[in-house]
Amino acid sequence: MAGETPLNNLVIMKDRQAVTDSLKVADAFNKNHRDVMRAISTKINSAQNCAQFKRMFAEATYQDASGKSNRMYYMNRDGFTFIAMGFTGRKADDFKLKYIQAFNKMEQQIRNQSERPKLMQKERIEISRQNAKTRQASLLYRVAKSMKDTRKQQELLTQIANNLIGEPVKEEQPEPKNFHTANELGKIFGTNGWGVEQMAQKLKLQAPVPESNRFGKWIQNGDFPEWLYTDAAIKQIEQYGFLVK
Repeated sequence: MAGETPLNNLVIMKDRQAVTDSLKVADAFNKNHRDVMRAISTKINSAQNCAQFKRMFAEATYQDASGKSNRMYYMNRDGFTFIAMGFTGRKADDFKLKYIQAFNKMEQQIRNQSERPKLMQKERIEISRQNAKTRQASLLYRVAKSMKDTRKQQELLTQIANNLIGEPVKEEQPEPKNFHTANELGKIFGTNGWGVEQMAQKLKLQAPVPESNRFGKWIQNGDFPEWLYTDAAIKQIEQYGFLVK
C-alpha cells in the first residue's frame, strides 16, 4: 500500500459537503487510478439506481505532472462506501475506518460552521437585551437617588436590583445601636415590665423567637428568651400605647 495520502486530507469540504476524490482513494488503497475511475463509471452508467449514483459522484479534472488535464471524480460518503466495498483485506479495512472517521470529522466541522451564525445571533440578541436592561437600570438609579422619600427610594433601588439579577434582594435593616429591657421601658411609661410586655404583644412589636425586627431582638436570659426593645419600639408605644392600655 502506498499510504502516502495524509490522513487529515482524506476528506475535504467542497460546496459545503464532505467529499473525497478518486485520486486519494486510489493512492490510499494502492489502486490504479484508471481502475477506480472505471468502477465509478460502471456505477454511474448502470441502468439500476443510475440517478442515485449520479448524486454520489461529481466529475472533475486535474493536471498531472506533465500538465495534461485528466478526468477524476469527487465522491461523498455514500459514493466512497460503494467504491470501497470491493476493497478487502485488513489494511483495506483500516483505511476504510480512517476514511469514515475523516468523513465524520469533516461533517461535524460543517455542522459547527452552519450552527455558529445561529449561536452568534442568539448571543447578539442576549447582549442587546442585557444592554437595554442596564440602560434602564441606570436611568432608574438616577431617579431613585433624586428621591427625598427614603422608603420609596429603597423600594426603587430594590426593584432595580431585582431586574438586573433576576431574583429578589432582601432589604437589609440597619442594626439598632440602643436596646432596652422591658423594666427600663416600664420606668419610662409608668408601669412595670409585665405591663410593657402586654402592650408590646398587643401592638405586635415582637418577632417570633429567635427572629428580630426594627422594634427589637431576642436574647437568651438564663433559661428563657428575653425581648430587648429599640428606640423605634419606644416611639411606637408613645404613639399607640394608649390604645391598648
